[in-house]
Amino acid sequence: MTRTVSISVAKSHLSELIGRTMYAGDHIIIERHGKSVAVLVPVDDYAEIEKARREKEGRVQDRRQQTFPAISPR
Repeated sequence: MTRTVSISVAKSHLSELIGRTMYAGDHIIIERHGKSVAVLVPVDDYAEIEKARREKEGRVQDRRQQTFPAISPR
């Protein structure tokens, strides 16, 4: 489940929100002045997000190297 809370609610209920993230797997979006600024997610979800980001970064780097191969030094 995804919940959205203000930063003031997050400050006063941080332990509860972390518990909901850890045990229920909730994603908590934290807003400041009506704008999303941070997200609490379970560590396993974060690991998957980071893995996907690194894989995408690697594919982009591979395409750059194919498109603009380095000129070998003489």
